[in-house]
Amino acid sequence: MSDLAGKVAVVTGSARGVGKAIAQRYARLGASVVVNYSSDEQNARRTVEEIEAAGGDAIAVQADIATPAEIDRLFANRGRDVWKPRHRRGQCRCRDRR
Repeated sequence: MSDLAGKVAVVTGSARGVGKAIAQRYARLGASVVVNYSSDEQNARRTVEEIEAAGGDAIAVQADIATPAEIDRLFANRGRDVWKPRHRRGQCRCRDRR
């Protein structure tokens, strides 16, 4: 997998299991990670803490992806109101795609 510096990865179901492993991997590759969870806030926060302890950037965002309005909210916001990712390897070249 390529370097993900300057990218934001939204990983659904990343409070535990396979989703958590994917979130951690993307963070190791340089992505800022949105840890999405439906109801397990405690494990989502733990995942964020582990990513940050390893030097990555992450935020936990609650959204039930079975609900279309919550999916829209998750991707429209991407944590923008509460989180500004650090880009350790240069300037972010991401463009807001509305």
